This record gives sequence, C-alpha cells and structure tokens, in this order.
Amino acid sequence: MVCWPSNGMKKIAIEKGEDIAEIVDRILESPDTSIVLVVPRGTTLGKSVRSFHLLKREAEATGRTIEIESVDDSVLAFAREVKIPARHPLLNRSGGSVSDIVAVAHEEIEETFDGKVPSKGSGKKSGSHKRAAEVGDVPVKIEVRGEAAVLAVEGESAEEEEGGDEGETGDGGRGDETSSEEPSEGFFGGNRFFKQSVIPDDDETDKPRQRSWWKWVLVAVLVVVIVAVAIFVVDRLFGHAKIAIDFQKTPWQYQASIAADKSIAAVNLVQKSLPAEVFTASKNVTQSFPASGMANVSLKAHGTLTIYNAYSSAPQTLVATTRFATPDGKIFRLTNEVIVPGAQVTNGQIVPSSITAPIVADQAGPDYNIGPVAKLLIPGFQKTPKYAGFYGVIASGTSGGFVGNKAVPTAQDVTAAKASTTVILQAALKNTTALNIPSNFKILDGASNVAIARLVVSTTTDASGTFTVFGQVSYQAIGFDESMLKSILLNQAQTAEANSTFSDIALTYTNVTPNFSNGTMTFTVAAQGSLEPAFSPNAFASSVAGMSIGNARAAVAGLTNLVNGSISVWPVWLWNLPSDSAKISVTVD
Repeated sequence: MVCWPSNGMKKIAIEKGEDIAEIVDRILESPDTSIVLVVPRGTTLGKSVRSFHLLKREAEATGRTIEIESVDDSVLAFAREVKIPARHPLLNRSGGSVSDIVAVAHEEIEETFDGKVPSKGSGKKSGSHKRAAEVGDVPVKIEVRGEAAVLAVEGESAEEEEGGDEGETGDGGRGDETSSEEPSEGFFGGNRFFKQSVIPDDDETDKPRQRSWWKWVLVAVLVVVIVAVAIFVVDRLFGHAKIAIDFQKTPWQYQASIAADKSIAAVNLVQKSLPAEVFTASKNVTQSFPASGMANVSLKAHGTLTIYNAYSSAPQTLVATTRFATPDGKIFRLTNEVIVPGAQVTNGQIVPSSITAPIVADQAGPDYNIGPVAKLLIPGFQKTPKYAGFYGVIASGTSGGFVGNKAVPTAQDVTAAKASTTVILQAALKNTTALNIPSNFKILDGASNVAIARLVVSTTTDASGTFTVFGQVSYQAIGFDESMLKSILLNQAQTAEANSTFSDIALTYTNVTPNFSNGTMTFTVAAQGSLEPAFSPNAFASSVAGMSIGNARAAVAGLTNLVNGSISVWPVWLWNLPSDSAKISVTVD
C-alpha cells in the first residue's frame, strides 16, 4: 500500500557513508515524530535489508513515523519489504520509475497532494479529474484515461504525447481543453513528457533480487573469456616441451695406424690418412740478472745516433768506426756499417733523409756520458762538400762510461742466467702458441719442438750491478683436426653397425713420429666407446612440432633401438606440442 507523507514531515538527508547506527542517532536526536529520510544512490544503508528492519524497529520503539525518499530502486525495494512507506522524489510516487503507459483504473481523478484543486482545466469532462504532483519545482499531473495512466509536466496535455484522441483538433490538440492551458518548460526541457509505471504493492517480489542473477552470469562469462585468453597467451608465448630419449648402446673398440700430411687436403678413408697443419712461432725476451763478481773496469759510453743526408739524392755508405765529433770535440764512432739513404729533391729543394745507428765513445770514462747533442759532424768529410751535407743528432744522450771497480758477472752468473732465460722463453712461447692454434686441432705429445735460437749475454753491468741476457726461441708443431680422425673411425664402425654414430668415444695416442722438415706425422690410435643409432635432435623436433601429445609419444616409441623416452610439457594443460620447433628441447642420454 502506498502512503504519501504530509507536508509537515521533517526531512533528514542521509550521507553516503553513514551507517545504520549513525542514522538511528540522527532520528532519535530529532524532536519531530514524523520524518522523511532522503537516501541518495549508493549509500551504506542501501546495501542490506537488515538495516531497514533495524530502522523500522527503532522508529516504532520511539513512537516515530518514518518514510523513505530515494532515487535508488534497491533502497525503495528494501523499504517496501519491511513495510516502510517509500517514494521516488522525481515522480512523487512510492518506488516509481519512468516507463511506457501502464494499465490502471478506468476513472480519472484530479487532485494535488496539498489537497488543492488546480485552477486550470475547467473544461474537463464531467465525472473525471486529475492527480497533480510537484517534481521538485516542476508541476506534474497524472491523467487516467481508459486503460492507461500518463504522468505529464503540468501545462502540457497528455493527448499531445499520445498523438490525439476523439475530439482532437487538426494540430494534434484536444479542443478547448488544450487551448486553455499555457505550455510550460518540462522537467527535461522543452515541451517533453515523461511517463510513470504503476509501482507494485509492497508484498510483490523484490525485482532487483529477481534480476540480479544475470549479472552473475555475465561475470562468469567474463571470467571464462579472460581465463581462455590467458591460457592462449601462455601457450603461445611461454609453452615449451622437453623430450628425453635413451637409445640402446653397443660397445665398440678399434686400433689403427694413422698418417697426417700437410700436403693432402681431404680425408682418405681407405688409406686412413688426414690433412695436417704445421704451426710455427718465435719469441724474444731480454732478462736482467744481478752480477756477483767485482773487477776494475774501463767502460765506454754508448748511445744512438740519427744520421742525416742533406747532400744529394745518392745513398752514402759509412763504414764501422766512422767518427762523429761533438761541438766540444768528443768523438763517437759507429759500431756497425751504415748506408744513409739518398735525400729527396722536391721543387729543386733537398729534403734530408735519415737513418738511426748505434754509437760508442772513442774513450772510456764518465766524461762521455753526455746529454742530447743537436749536431755532430764527420771529420773524415772535412774540406769536402759532404762535410756540411752529412751530420748526426744524439737525441737521448749517451751513458755507460765508467773507469774503476764495478760489479761484473761471474761464469756461474752467466750459466744460471742462460738457463733461466731458456725456461722463460719456453713458457712464453707455449702461451703464445696456444692462442694461435685452433681449438679443434690436436697437438700430440711428441709432435712439437722448441729450439733456442739465440742466447746473447751482455756482461756490462748498469749502475745497480745487473747484466742482461737476450734470448730468442722458435717453436714447431704438427697438428690435425680431431673431428677428421673421428670420421675415419666412424666409417670403420659403420661397416659393422650401419646407420650408427658414437654415443661416446675415448682415444689414446701412441708411437707419435713427426717430421718437421716435410710436415708429416704418423701415430697409432686406440679407440674405445659405444655406438647408438644416428639421430638428429633438431630434425626430430621439427618432425613432431605441433603434434598432439599422443602422436608425439607414438613417434618417440617408433624410434629404432629405443630403450626409454619421455615427453614433458609446460604448461601442463597443453594438448599439443608447440608448433615452433625451437621451443622443443630434444636430448639424447
């Protein structure tokens, strides 16, 4: 049953966040006994019917009358369920909502909620009247005709919405009845109508609860779609498979004499020969050692001289011991014969050429330990044109001139220094050679040779009493590609086990005989290992890509000499192997 509040009822606006305890406190604090609760959409109160039971119980216990005014259909439904009068503020009817024309009583009633009869519409049919209400500040009236009820903004005729009836004028009006009413702005602007459906009685079923089941269906469908998409993405992007295969293995052993020769380019399976490679390297080092002896010595200073030819384009030979004089008269001599290249002549101008050569002082002693000298002349060219055209420059000075007691190396010092230099040379050469030999090449023990080419001892000691040893070492080795040797052995194994390959193999080398002069070598190899069927993991992965798990298992089971096999996939719900073979890992145990 619909109850309409009187004009004197107190309105209390409910906040969205207020709970039932706060609302009850506000009702009890109000001095009024008739209260209208204005409940907005989405409040805490509108989430549970139990709040309305509590609200009604507290109101009745304190002798207060309450009503609900709300635009929230759930709030109106909960209020009706506990028998609290409720209405929609825009429609001014309990729980009303906008809809099409709905069948109602045949009589027409006209009245306002404040009990006043409207002044307009005096030309209405006898025995009919209308019900008018206020929606906010907008006048609204309900007209009941025949089987339909229409709620319209006051000042507009319901017949205009319906398209006219008996007695309509040519412009769609209703005769004098419409002409006597002035049009007014409707609630939604212009001369627009809105209609109200009849609200079911309080004892009708709660429609929001009846219609909520489809929302759960929609959520369930959405979840299924999301899960399906997620599964698809995981399968496509992250799905992978592992296939482990174990073949039956056959023991195999073999021994043969093999020849390696740098003059051949390919493996000869019949003669059991393969190409060889000769590797050579050399290394120079200079090492310093302390001298333990003492002697009275006379040492000449030494250094480096740059000789310039500014005379002609013809080269000039200077013999060893050729003298060069400093401006202050000190003489230095060439230690070796030197050929000074000819000068360049450009546009008629001579561009001097140069060459660098070692020099030694003409006399012993520290007086010849000098700094840089800008120009040294050749006394032998004096009184000739060459005297001005050839000259030398000491850029870094000279050193080593000494007379007196000084540390000198003993015979034992020299012997120990040579031995130490030899060890250093061999170690340095091995490190250098290892970097230059390809990793797939095999250098057998006994197939390399290290030779000390030079060991030169300089017994002249420096200021700290050390002397030096210059050493040069050479290295020769004959090697071969071990994979070529295995191809010879596999060819021999397949004569007994066709379509087989090595599961594992160990090789032992003996009787290594190299010939470094012609680049050949012979050796004996003893092989011991296991054979299994020839199998390509990549090719098999491509053949089963995209297969169902069952078909892939059948493909594994059909392999020759199979002992065991397994397939694992991720994620576990995959029905097929990935279509991309790169995501399939095949391993052979």
